[in-house]
Amino acid sequence: MLRGLPFGTAFRIGEHLGDAAYVFSAHQRKTALTNLRMAFPEKSETEHRAILREAFRNLGRMGAEFCHLRYLSPSNISARVTCHDSAAWAQIRDLRIGKLPHLILTGHFGNWELLHYAFGLYGTPIHLIVRPFRNLLFDQFVNDERSRAGTVSISKRQAARPVLRALRNRGIVVIPFDQNATSRWGVFADFFSVPASTHPGLARFAQMSDAIVLPVFLVRQNGSPHHQIHMLPEVEVARSGDRDRDTVENTRRFNRVFEGMVRRYPDHWIWVHKRWRTRPPGEPSIY
Repeated sequence: MLRGLPFGTAFRIGEHLGDAAYVFSAHQRKTALTNLRMAFPEKSETEHRAILREAFRNLGRMGAEFCHLRYLSPSNISARVTCHDSAAWAQIRDLRIGKLPHLILTGHFGNWELLHYAFGLYGTPIHLIVRPFRNLLFDQFVNDERSRAGTVSISKRQAARPVLRALRNRGIVVIPFDQNATSRWGVFADFFSVPASTHPGLARFAQMSDAIVLPVFLVRQNGSPHHQIHMLPEVEVARSGDRDRDTVENTRRFNRVFEGMVRRYPDHWIWVHKRWRTRPPGEPSIY
């Protein structure tokens, strides 16, 4: 339905759907407010709720934008997505040349699907690590949409070989790493000063290759359908030779970068996710 409507109309409907989700998703709202109180104890309850309401709107807008991705092309993408500054444009040009492999540090921030799509339309298609959806038809639908811009989806369940192959070929690999990891897979690194179980894949791929780790985020402009790509300085990767210690240290560095962006744009993150669900041994549940 949203795809069949003019984009402006679909965008506003998506925004209203986000408002409705804020009102009716009581369980998710409770989780999100718990997260916001931990992350921003200095803010008031009114401020927490304002951030959360805008975060729900962002998800609604994103849904409408996703339905209209197929109408974007190399000739019109600049009307929707531009770069924050000239240095970012230069970095995109360098990525297109492909002299070095790159690992993109990002997460479920802003309209992350549009970020991946825009990269492809700007001539730098990416390999994206994804968690498959349980519904196979929906999973196929989403991956088909992504592939229109050249995105290659790689299941996180069997990611090692295709990721290392892509890096050997000087490719660009995007690894969203901001989700809670189970105790079996995660390493603990502070996120908003609270230990958060984080998947170590980004750190380990960085340590196993000569790839540059580049933080990239898409920032929505004042609630509009216009976005800017923000590329932050390369993150220096610790390579002391102690694999496990380097993995923890690099994961800490990556979490600090991601936290910095969430602090700047708190309404861009998905606060409904139970980011601190897995606790260190002996610690009580947060949720």
